[in-house]
Amino acid sequence: MKSKLVDMMMSFFICTACITILEGIIGRIFFPQLTFGYEAFFSPPFFGFLSVLFSIVNYSKKELSIRQVLFRRFLHLLLIEGLVLGLNYMTGALSDFLFFFVLAVSVAVVFILVYVFVWIGERASAMRFNEQLKIYQSRQG
Repeated sequence: MKSKLVDMMMSFFICTACITILEGIIGRIFFPQLTFGYEAFFSPPFFGFLSVLFSIVNYSKKELSIRQVLFRRFLHLLLIEGLVLGLNYMTGALSDFLFFFVLAVSVAVVFILVYVFVWIGERASAMRFNEQLKIYQSRQG
């Protein structure tokens, strides 16, 4: 449980950082005339929190096949795309097809980056664990 919570927190912070950068870049390109108040700082953590919350579709008590994992990740991406594009549509921010397309692709890129960064962290942790295991085994035998 502690490991899942740490993974979720890591995903949240990575996601929030990537969303902040994404919003800055897209905002400068599509809405350079707009300025925001301090309430704009709550948008990236809000989207980050909901994105991590939607990751519940990835969890299973049993071992999943590669196909099942990929399907669940795709479903997770669709949920996030629906959230981001839906909220932008409801607020009237989806002004044209180019913006819609760029936003959809950018959300997918952030989604992939979050999983890549989490994988890098898990890989480093597994490598440290394996090194410690080798040291332990060499002392035992």
